[in-house]
Amino acid sequence: MPDLDKIVADDRVLFYLDSRRTWLLLVRDDSAPFHTHAGIIQVSDAIGKTFGSSLTTTLGNQVFLLRPVAVDYIMKSERRTQIVYPKDFAYIASRAGLKNGARVFECGTGSGALTTFFASLVAPLGLVHTFEQRKEFQEIAKKNVAKAGLSTVVKFEDNSPLEAAPGTLEGETYDLALLDTGDPWILLNSAHHLLRGSGFVFAICPTMNQAETFVEAMAGKFADLECVEIMLRRIEARAGKTRPSMRMIGHTCYLASGRKILGPEAVRERVENDYNG
Repeated sequence: MPDLDKIVADDRVLFYLDSRRTWLLLVRDDSAPFHTHAGIIQVSDAIGKTFGSSLTTTLGNQVFLLRPVAVDYIMKSERRTQIVYPKDFAYIASRAGLKNGARVFECGTGSGALTTFFASLVAPLGLVHTFEQRKEFQEIAKKNVAKAGLSTVVKFEDNSPLEAAPGTLEGETYDLALLDTGDPWILLNSAHHLLRGSGFVFAICPTMNQAETFVEAMAGKFADLECVEIMLRRIEARAGKTRPSMRMIGHTCYLASGRKILGPEAVRERVENDYNG
């Protein structure tokens, strides 16, 4: 039985110098030395070592060998679009209750950041069905998903769900609809049709105007409406001089969401009262 804690050829390893300097590298017997300002790393020397151990650069700096997780793949991924940050997609996943076997309908693959994270949660039995009209972005997303080893649970479409070929979505049901487009409200009818009862819809809204329009459009078809903004501030914890970091990730997007409701009770007044508390 293989030792899963041991690094073997063709593993991807996160080489960690400090919180600002990390490198996600593919380790092979013939890997070229990796040059950094902290010295040269002999990448192939990682083979046979245990995750959590370290290598020493030619300048005497210690670099730790860490097992990459989904967030590492995402933050080190190739991208041509603004990605949704971990602070945002972690909230979406926990709010929607994503787990192994769940099914996600995603509109706006972009560089595949959310696609990769959701796939890591619903694997191996679930599915992320993702739509992207820009083929050059989709190709990048496919590479990023493959790098994370999650291609088997992602199905890519190179169009909008509004333009999908007949039968593409027939009979499909999903637990979460994620809408990351400039005008997500035009996809609400499709999302409502495809979601299971009580399933979640989330929209990534860069501006308040988009969030306002989306929440207004949900009335009557979705309950438990919510619009939030997640802030993350790092703390520099050092003996005797702990303080907040001078830099932080502030506004990235607004997250507008609701849960699918059915039947004659799905009236505008009830949903508005629910949203207004």
